Amino acid sequence: MANPDRKATGDVSHHKQPPKPPPGLWERPDVVQLLADRDIGAVVRIFRKWTGASQTDVGMLVGLPQPHISEIERGSRKVTSLELVERFAEGLQIPRKLVGLADADIENMPEQGVVAESRRQWLRTRQSLGLHRGALTQLVSNIYPEAIRLGNTGMLMPARWRLAKPADLADVRLRWQESTPRPLITGAEREARRVRPLVTPTREYTRYHRAMRELARPRLFENRLTYRLLDVAPEGDDQQPCLELSLTLGEMCYFDMIDVGETLAHEVALVAVNDKDQIRPEEVRWENLSFRRLIRDPFELASYPLMTSISTLTVRSSRAGSTFFLLRRNPAKVAIAGGMLSVFPTGVFQPASVLPVPESPDFDLWRNVMREYSEEFLGNPEHDGDGPPIDYATEEPFRTLDAARRAGHIRVFALGAGVDALNYVGDLLTVAVFEASTFDSLFGEMVDENDEGEVDAEEFSFDGPTIHRLLTSESMAPSGAACLHLAWEHREVILSGAA
Repeated sequence: MANPDRKATGDVSHHKQPPKPPPGLWERPDVVQLLADRDIGAVVRIFRKWTGASQTDVGMLVGLPQPHISEIERGSRKVTSLELVERFAEGLQIPRKLVGLADADIENMPEQGVVAESRRQWLRTRQSLGLHRGALTQLVSNIYPEAIRLGNTGMLMPARWRLAKPADLADVRLRWQESTPRPLITGAEREARRVRPLVTPTREYTRYHRAMRELARPRLFENRLTYRLLDVAPEGDDQQPCLELSLTLGEMCYFDMIDVGETLAHEVALVAVNDKDQIRPEEVRWENLSFRRLIRDPFELASYPLMTSISTLTVRSSRAGSTFFLLRRNPAKVAIAGGMLSVFPTGVFQPASVLPVPESPDFDLWRNVMREYSEEFLGNPEHDGDGPPIDYATEEPFRTLDAARRAGHIRVFALGAGVDALNYVGDLLTVAVFEASTFDSLFGEMVDENDEGEVDAEEFSFDGPTIHRLLTSESMAPSGAACLHLAWEHREVILSGAA
């Protein structure tokens, strides 16, 4: 069983409140004129002056990378498209009419008629998606060729993305692409309209994340800058597991994933679940999934923004046997995989400071995993991307984690990369094996809950019957199921040399 003395944290959310303009700021005559002229650079400067917001804060509010905000503020990049003007109006809470946009304030919409019914239907489907996410993942996984399915985990993984044997995480090479190409599919396409509710009787939300933000916002819902997977270039071929992984990455924002991934998932729920909340498996087929047909090949990475996460199965190894913990993801806290069991830590691969890539010390897989251990195992505040860089050599728990890994008391393996069949989120699948004394020293006060969910009360044995039970009887997040599947397959390598 889990340690009963683990520190309970209650509400452990450490996320700061997003900056808001002071009352009356946008109605000042001088500001009104800037808004009428759509001088967004000047508007950003005023917003930052009166709120203390950083450029990263503004980028998170409007869904643009910090360097773009810097260029807009300096005037070297102009905001001319209506779509971007709308982003700034929504993100900075500017009355739409002041920038020449039609009023779409849903707070003033009458809760009746076609708009209200559209929203109620959207929320019902969203609820069905949460309740049946595991089953829907399995159903949609089955429409893909068996050769790219990782068993029944719900993870899609071609042979060339799968390592023939576990590799040290340090051997996964990272490459940075300075200029990230715009994805072909963004979630704004006509084929996505049916999964977005109405804002007015004649117009849907322009993006899925806007509907989520206003109608079904989870606690963790920030438009952070993240790393986008652009290419996987292993040494191998399409038919054989690879020997090494080399990942090419660029930049994207979290809401880019929501706009495509949750649209894909919502579409499956819309066609598969009827008004009585019954699943109709026969409806999950390509001809019913018009938006998914736009990205029929999930490994054509130029097509859409593939956000990269790192999922880590954490194994505590002792002479008495090896065990691991799982996290039950809380649907009120997280945007995806709510209610499902997951390995942890699991986190988006993203920067923790404002330093540019590739100079940033955060552009490192192990450091990202260490930050997730700090947040998810110990309940420490999240490094949310707008502060100074972390001194990994001196700050705790990073110094101790890093020293333990260098001494061989922690061994971290990469297993391969895959894509969640339901929502097209990418994952680097890893396993970390801790010597028992090291684990107990580091995580003696492991939290009972964190910002994403609750730690399951069971300390699971790393053995065949337990793995089989979890993979066949539990609702597992695909990345977690894939980690268990591959870790058990490669158990001899993973546990060799363990205490």
